[in-house]
Amino acid sequence: MLRNLLYPFLLYRSVLHPTLILSLFVVPCWLVLRFYLVRTSGHHLSFGREFLLLTFVVYLCGLAAATLNPNDRARMRTPAMSGLELRPKVATLACTSPNLKKNSNARFFCMYNAKGNVLLFFPLGILLPLVGRRLRFRHAILIAIAASVGIETLQYVSRVWGSYRLADVNDVILNTLGACIGLAVVFASRLMLERRARAPVLREG
Repeated sequence: MLRNLLYPFLLYRSVLHPTLILSLFVVPCWLVLRFYLVRTSGHHLSFGREFLLLTFVVYLCGLAAATLNPNDRARMRTPAMSGLELRPKVATLACTSPNLKKNSNARFFCMYNAKGNVLLFFPLGILLPLVGRRLRFRHAILIAIAASVGIETLQYVSRVWGSYRLADVNDVILNTLGACIGLAVVFASRLMLERRARAPVLREG
């Protein structure tokens, strides 16, 4: 049963190795920087806050590993393409193109890519409002869009040194959708907690 629950995520386990390698370099640097900043600022150390920031840093390492590593699946997808797609396509987003036959490798990769792009930015939608406590919903969405556009731009530029990544506006749409779902979860949870906190006060009044 546990395997069935984890199976959708096991397809993306190839990202774990480069994430681990990148984190081994980035995390120690981050810890040293945070220790220096906290010590020089004289602020009280909050372990909960520091753990949240560390989680965000590890997530960013995973995001970089998943999007900027020129893997074999990217090579299968874009060897003969121009590397740039600026037209949103419903068929691409929903993997409903007639060219994508049922149970074909092309359809599998389309679904793998679509789900992956949504899942990739879902944690960003969760973490952004937690890290930036006063961050508004629309500002968080703009940050997610900017991050996705930045990634796609780097993927396009990386073709200069042999990467097979495709810069696709459809990926930006899917990334933004994933971030919006994460943001909706956080803001809906906050709203529920606020209503529960107000309920005893209203009853007493």
